[in-house]
Amino acid sequence: MTKKKPVRKNSTKQKVLQELTNTPLTLEERSQMIAETAYFRAEQRGFYPDEHEQDWFEAEKLVDSMLSRGMSESTESVD
Repeated sequence: MTKKKPVRKNSTKQKVLQELTNTPLTLEERSQMIAETAYFRAEQRGFYPDEHEQDWFEAEKLVDSMLSRGMSESTESVD
């Protein structure tokens, strides 16, 4: 009788992170991610005027943080 390995909950997330880090992100793709994140931030606050630059800066920090975290997570050993 062969034992099956238990399926880890994060296996899909780890595969996505690994794929992201194995495939370099273009500047256009990064910019698109930032634009979408900034849009959703603006939407959450009701598209209040004169805050778009702050939305962009915050989105840029968030996206870069997520990308760098994804790279560090994907370099950890995966069972």
